Amino acid sequence: DGRLLVAVAEMALAGDTGVALRGGTVELAFWFGEDQARYVLAVERSGPLLAAAAAAASPAKKVGQTVGQTGGRAGGAELTLPDGSTMSLASLRAMHEHFFPAWMDVESA
Repeated sequence: DGRLLVAVAEMALAGDTGVALRGGTVELAFWFGEDQARYVLAVERSGPLLAAAAAAASPAKKVGQTVGQTGGRAGGAELTLPDGSTMSLASLRAMHEHFFPAWMDVESA
């Protein structure tokens, strides 16, 4: 719900883990398209999963990599977009948990 980029951001927040999205795939339709049956998985090693998907003729792609938990590890407190720009998980959390819910309540009144 909310497209691929939002799903990755929500996973990063839920796991309190930074994510670096891969450059090269910068098409807006890829990150924001409402395609059906797209799943985001966080796995320890992507190779076996990608091989199994290929064997099953199911499209799969590595879109990024986790960057450690935020408990003091460098780089683990950010979402890095494909263009290299970053957003802190703290600011994303503040928007996700406070700004957007409050904004939606005002708009629906």
